[in-house]
Amino acid sequence: MPDITHTDGNTHICLNNNDVVQCTETISTLTGLLQKEITEVYDRTVKQDALETKTYFEENVQIELKNEYLATIPDMKPAAKLVGSIKSNQQGMVKKNDTLDKMKTVLDWFHDRELDYTTGFMRYGVRYQNGRLIVPLTGTYNIYSFLSLTENNDFANVPVQITNRTEVKHSIYKYNVKLGKDIELASSLQTHRRASNLYFNAFSSQISLLVQLEAGDEISVKLSDLSLTSYPSDNYFGLHMI
Repeated sequence: MPDITHTDGNTHICLNNNDVVQCTETISTLTGLLQKEITEVYDRTVKQDALETKTYFEENVQIELKNEYLATIPDMKPAAKLVGSIKSNQQGMVKKNDTLDKMKTVLDWFHDRELDYTTGFMRYGVRYQNGRLIVPLTGTYNIYSFLSLTENNDFANVPVQITNRTEVKHSIYKYNVKLGKDIELASSLQTHRRASNLYFNAFSSQISLLVQLEAGDEISVKLSDLSLTSYPSDNYFGLHMI
């Protein structure tokens, strides 16, 4: 038909767009279609990935926050390290009837602003109250405690087997208002011997553990004989969310 312009099929392509046939240069047309399709597929993938990620966190990741920490950024993980100090003079000799069941909370810690010039710190919502660290977020925590203990020997010439005392117990406890009582998480139990030719004996106890904690749990360190913490400068106690 003489009134129809012939199109070279090797260099042009004809497409039906809303019942309108358009013939354009093949390479540029296909390149434009490919780029448009890639952009649309990428946008759909990004939106689908964001939706699936949000759904996963809503259905599988339960992060409980106390009301005062709702603005806390999740990737800023709570952490704290308290350093021992002599403040309350709480040390006292063990009474004859005292047993390992009568654990006493170690209260002598630098905390909050007192930590500014020490190796200790408190970050991202962790609080301190009466010897306890209070965690703001539910999650898995590493908890640790180190106590440097010293026993005075007033009977240096008494044989060792006579001057040996009962075991020393060093423990980490958790308190939660839902339970209403302290629960022991971990402990270190050891006997301590005093050398017969010395006036004091120094030893140490260390605990470290991983544990699942809920927002509001209170963590404390307890010892069966607080008189052994007469030199607390080397002591430390802390936790961090992993």
